[in-house]
Amino acid sequence: MGLIEIIIIVAIAITLSNVLAKVFPSFPIFMIQIIIGIIIGFTEVGSSIHFEPEVFLVMIIAPLLFREGETADIASILKHFGLILLLAFGGVIFTLFGLGFVLHKILPIIPLAACLAFGASLGPTDAVAVNSLAKRLNIPESVMHVLEGEGLINDATGVTAFQFAVAALLTGRFSAMDASISLLESSIVGVLVGLVIIWVKNEIIKIIERISAQDVSAYLLIELILPFTAYFIAELFHASGIIAAVVTGVLQATGFRRVNLFEAQLSNVTESTWDTISFMLNALVFIFLGIELSQVFSPVWNSQSYSNLHLLGIVLLLTALLFVLRFLFVSGFYVVTQGWQTTRSQLRERLLLTFGGVKGTVSIATIFILPTTIHGLAFPERSLLLFITACVTFLTLIIGMILLPILSEGEVIPPTDPKLMLILREVISELYADLDDKKLSEKERFALLAVIANYQGRIQQVFNNSMPESAQQEFQEIQALIISVERDGLDESFRRHQIDASAYRLYSRFISNVSESVTKQMLSLLSFWLIFVRRIIRIILHPKMFWQRKKKQKEIVDNRDISSLRKIFIRNSEVILDSLENLRDVYDEDLIDFFVDERKNLMNQVSGHGLFGTHLIQQDPLYVKELIRGFYLERKLIDQYEANSEITNFTANNYRHQVNQLESYTMRQSSDPSFSFVLKRQKKRTKETE
Repeated sequence: MGLIEIIIIVAIAITLSNVLAKVFPSFPIFMIQIIIGIIIGFTEVGSSIHFEPEVFLVMIIAPLLFREGETADIASILKHFGLILLLAFGGVIFTLFGLGFVLHKILPIIPLAACLAFGASLGPTDAVAVNSLAKRLNIPESVMHVLEGEGLINDATGVTAFQFAVAALLTGRFSAMDASISLLESSIVGVLVGLVIIWVKNEIIKIIERISAQDVSAYLLIELILPFTAYFIAELFHASGIIAAVVTGVLQATGFRRVNLFEAQLSNVTESTWDTISFMLNALVFIFLGIELSQVFSPVWNSQSYSNLHLLGIVLLLTALLFVLRFLFVSGFYVVTQGWQTTRSQLRERLLLTFGGVKGTVSIATIFILPTTIHGLAFPERSLLLFITACVTFLTLIIGMILLPILSEGEVIPPTDPKLMLILREVISELYADLDDKKLSEKERFALLAVIANYQGRIQQVFNNSMPESAQQEFQEIQALIISVERDGLDESFRRHQIDASAYRLYSRFISNVSESVTKQMLSLLSFWLIFVRRIIRIILHPKMFWQRKKKQKEIVDNRDISSLRKIFIRNSEVILDSLENLRDVYDEDLIDFFVDERKNLMNQVSGHGLFGTHLIQQDPLYVKELIRGFYLERKLIDQYEANSEITNFTANNYRHQVNQLESYTMRQSSDPSFSFVLKRQKKRTKETE
């Protein structure tokens, strides 16, 4: 299969993994990507992908660790630098010998040097996998800083130790002293290469500035090539390319930055570009891991040379031993530095450090470097070592996925933002004061009410973001249920000819606006079913209504339409309120009360033109004008809070940035409404008959 087809299929796989992660939020995205990779591995696409470890290290791992170094909290990592260095160097060596000798005892047919190479490949932890596992968990910051710092360094240690084990396998000679000295030299030279690369980059930037050739795209490209340049130059000097890439990333983040418009534009573009690249590379890591698992699993599992039960026992034993060795090593450090009594009280922290040391694609990429021949003879045990490494790696990920949530202090509870909510409420108060002006036209009143509704929605979003993910999931499920009931009631009314096509499209778009706010991040399978699957079923069963909703034409909506919609809305609301009452035993009562109060508030708004009038006016330029006034009031209040020291300068700048983004987006919206509202349709009919 050609390269283009493989790229397209992998891109589809990455997109699919992101969608499935939203549908199954309790299932870590990396596990979904591994499963997709395994499925691809059993197809023609997977068999046509030939894994090149060196290419993988330089094209994926190097830029990922560069970015990790650039965004890492170096000051916090340095507080735990002793443990990090010990795990990154001593821990890898301890694992190398521990796993290597045990494997050789179990399978003496495998040369000792090859067993040590196996131990070295499983020495490094996977920083990407650790972050994927821990991002939703409330794990102590000290533990996360140790795991992050260790992940930045120990890849180089593991690869270097592996290379010495392979050299011993090929030559029959091994010197621990030579290996230690070489590892130290490789690390030091890697650091020096990183320093030189950043110095050269800074000099190039100075030259560009002197000739007034500053360009955001050029600066971005310079940063993007830094990890690859650092890796290749370090490898030319037989040093660690991984350490060079990490050091380059750390130094890139510590440079002096001036405060001007160009630097601000560059920062925005760089952040968004790296976010996209990091997501894609992280996905590739785990998809390739799945493909590798499928490639190395079948040949050994289906072989008559090995007992599958025996192989399974070996994998389980080595995985358990891997965690036991790490636990003993971590505990030893705690005993030496803090004493036995303190160490006993820190059992949970030691267990988190132990089971947070999961393995990943770097381990498999490393073991793939094993030679296929030794002294000109075939090395049949190579496939067996690949199989055991892949299975142990996969098993550590599963164990980490199960045990870390148990050992952690539950889910991460997002920080609340009470000051922002106060500011938004004060804006609403100012807008309500504007409504007291008796000179306002009906359209101006609707526009103000629509802006108030917009700010109330933002308050709700701030409140939702402060919930733990489990609470957000329940919130979204109830919203999805309400949307489902509302759609069913609307469709039934249209089928009974209780409303015409224009009113049907208006109500449909009102529901769609609510639905879009719910589906920005799908948090549960129930929400997915209620919103997407039932929508697809509805389209299949009633295609005519679907095309009615999707028609693009300018229409007139009058009081008669609003009156019909009001009746349908009240009827739907009564069904929704009954459904909510029936859910009190299923969901939190406070959450149910919130939705009951919100629905009753909407029912009150429906009186007159209320709810639908404020929805219609959002397509009118007058709404944009009033919304911009709301942004002006919001900025004014932010300045007051900052001047009174109620919020920090940093927080105020974040608030202003949000307002600027909203205002910019508002100004780009179309001002050509697809619906127009008139008090009497008869006016239009009179004009047509003249």
